[in-house]
Amino acid sequence: MSWSSGAGRVTLTVNGTPYSRWSEFSLTRDVGDIAGRFSVKYFDAARAAAGMPANPSSSPLPPAIGRRESCALALDGETVLTGWIDGMEGQWDGSSIATSISGRDKTGDLADCAASPTGPAEWRNVTLLQVAQQICAPFGIAVRAETAVGAPFTRLALNPHESALSLLEKAARQRAVLVVSDGVGGLVLTTGGRSAAPADIRVGFNVQRAGFRFDDTHRYSDVYVKGQSEKAAGARTEVAPSLSHASAATGSPAIPANAGTIEAAGIQMTGHAVDQEVTRYRPGVVLTRTQSGMSSVTQQAQWRVRVARGLSTTLSYTVLDWRAGTGNALWRPNTVARVFDPWAGIDELMLIRGVTYRMSAQGFMTDISVVGLTAFDRIDEATPKRPLKPVKGNA
Repeated sequence: MSWSSGAGRVTLTVNGTPYSRWSEFSLTRDVGDIAGRFSVKYFDAARAAAGMPANPSSSPLPPAIGRRESCALALDGETVLTGWIDGMEGQWDGSSIATSISGRDKTGDLADCAASPTGPAEWRNVTLLQVAQQICAPFGIAVRAETAVGAPFTRLALNPHESALSLLEKAARQRAVLVVSDGVGGLVLTTGGRSAAPADIRVGFNVQRAGFRFDDTHRYSDVYVKGQSEKAAGARTEVAPSLSHASAATGSPAIPANAGTIEAAGIQMTGHAVDQEVTRYRPGVVLTRTQSGMSSVTQQAQWRVRVARGLSTTLSYTVLDWRAGTGNALWRPNTVARVFDPWAGIDELMLIRGVTYRMSAQGFMTDISVVGLTAFDRIDEATPKRPLKPVKGNA
């Protein structure tokens, strides 16, 4: 088995014992995945010695890495992940023996485990930060906010089987907040692209390999968002008009003459946004999850156009090493980079969605996934308050 000459750059510490001799290594972090995940491949001397007692080692061996162990991963001495070992694989034949270990940072448990198995089933008058801290505390995960978390929830309920991540993302959507992991045992409430990447991404300069994917199947010329509204409630009669009598001309239920002016306004409101880049007729309709007024559904329509536009462009690049720029900093997800790619026709600021640090016989490289700046925009999806009724005597 070959070893990278710079294998000491990757140190995995398991229960206080550091390991730094690997034949292969990768670590991936992505804005769309709550937890970073890693894998290493190495020669497991302890297990090899246990499996071949007839050939004992003359030097002390580090203990074999066990299942479900806690671990910390460092690159060049900088801790980038603290979490748990999730999986192990071993293979041997007459000429080689190798073990692979995989794991995730602590926030991986939020995706797997129930949010509140013994209660409570709902929270009242608490902020997003308070709910996140209460959910994450039993997992040993600290929570911090890098952005405003909005007003307290009047009521936030969950399903008994709902995962911690599902609840947190549901609550975060209602406050226009993005939930991400910091990789080192913490959860961050933030927004997309709050910091700059360490360097530009320039095809023909620092890029070893490039690819692009344009997918416009989820983009529409016109986006209509329709939702329930109580805006006309004050204008309704106390008893809804009857629709049980059929029209003599059509045989269909008769619709009261004032339905369009009173009831229809109270039943449904529609927001509309146009994607100027989609020039052919492609309408799309989305139903909101909550009651909405006109401004809310219009904002949601505009938001859906922005997100679809951002996700329609995905660029992939491979650059040498894991660090770049004058500060020799790591490439990281949720950062903004200037992308210059004449092949894909791109010269603009874009969002780094994910990074994968790799080490193999080919050396040290970073795979970078890039999307449009608006791909992870968030909008407050909370139910707006009902509009105040006009005061009698005022116009």
